Amino acid sequence: MSHHAEAYRSRLVSYEELVAGIQPGSSLLLGTWLGQPHGMMRALCRFGQHIDPLYISTSPASAVGELLNQPNVFCSSTFLGPHERAARRVRNNVFYTPLQYTEACKALRTNRPPDYVIVRTAPPDDHGSFNLSLASSWAQYAIPWFARHAPATHIVVEVNPHMPRVPGLEEFGNNRIPLSDVHVVVEDDTPPAEFVTPEPTETDVAIAANVTALVDDRATIQLGIGSIPMVIGKLLRSRKNLGIHTEMFCQSHLDLIEAGSVTNDHKGVYDGVSVATFALGEQRLYRWLADNREFAMLPVEEVNAIPVLARVENMTSINSVLSIDLSGQSCAHCLGSQTFSGVGGAFEFAYGSQFSPGGKSILCLPSRRTLRDGREVSNIVARHAEGARVTIPEHCVDWVVTEFGAVRLKFLNLEWRAAALIRIAHPRYRDELTEQALATGLRLSELSRHHAPPEHFFSSTD
Repeated sequence: MSHHAEAYRSRLVSYEELVAGIQPGSSLLLGTWLGQPHGMMRALCRFGQHIDPLYISTSPASAVGELLNQPNVFCSSTFLGPHERAARRVRNNVFYTPLQYTEACKALRTNRPPDYVIVRTAPPDDHGSFNLSLASSWAQYAIPWFARHAPATHIVVEVNPHMPRVPGLEEFGNNRIPLSDVHVVVEDDTPPAEFVTPEPTETDVAIAANVTALVDDRATIQLGIGSIPMVIGKLLRSRKNLGIHTEMFCQSHLDLIEAGSVTNDHKGVYDGVSVATFALGEQRLYRWLADNREFAMLPVEEVNAIPVLARVENMTSINSVLSIDLSGQSCAHCLGSQTFSGVGGAFEFAYGSQFSPGGKSILCLPSRRTLRDGREVSNIVARHAEGARVTIPEHCVDWVVTEFGAVRLKFLNLEWRAAALIRIAHPRYRDELTEQALATGLRLSELSRHHAPPEHFFSSTD
């Protein structure tokens, strides 16, 4: 048996043994997205009732949401998913912390160190290192820091043979954690969860078509989470020489690569490889990523950093928002005063892409939505509801797209912004929005005396 194999076996314990040693009041920091240790989360449900209270930090629970329903569990999260929202409604045990994604490691270093850091990895390589697989995220930098500066923190890896070894770059740790930084090993055999792209609605397709008209050949693409960005990826197959620099690598990125639309030759930063900090998709995506040197999984501090985005050529950021007011203030993580998801990297990409040579930020949303009680409301509003929190402030918003067209708000005054947004609102709400704009003091009637914005501030409008 090799030295690395012996060291691995010496750290290997069962889930029951690991959970039995966790004391009440302990804090557990779990990996994010598909770096979450799903086997450990199930073990805590099965064996962890004695740990009362148990403090969990995770963002978001991509599977095993039942952990958040345990009566002894309290969850802190910087990004809520369906499981967090459900637990918050039923048990009121989920607490949200606003945080930009690039500041995750800084937050971890600043706050009290957790008692346990637990992440899911691919099996060790010939050198004994664990590959962070589908989520470098904050783990690439945080784990070595805890190993050196927080000796009381137990670093645990959950090894899963279904997790692909995904390359990084040597200067950023190559998406690996050395065995010497790990205290405990557990093993799980559950395949990673699949995230299937939902079937697009007619509205999704119309929005995607309007977004696609804004994307040029040689653009470097970032796609956010949601059905609209997924459709956009399919429509971009006619583009040439695209690059990929994105927080999340998804099925649409792979579709573009396989269609021959992506070369990564003109990015200016990390030419030749697609770059992301985590991946979500289907098994086809995970198989493609395995040992594929056309891709690099990098820490979020590098991928999302605004100075890095400013160096990327033609950085084109495409993200969904939930609502926008007539000044351009955009809410991507709140519905009214209620937190829906999290800040994540939305602001970082929306703002950073505008510093890129030839770059642009595109925010897209359906013009209206249906509430739980069946009522339809406009997603373009005169003013956000009291208590709503803005994700992207008015002065940082560039392009906005609905199914009725696209408008560039950047550099427009408030009156022209309102008029432009009303132009791409649902026709049912345009008169009402105009009346509300006038009631808030916007002088829309004076616009006839002003020079209109250039036509290139509008695209695909009706």
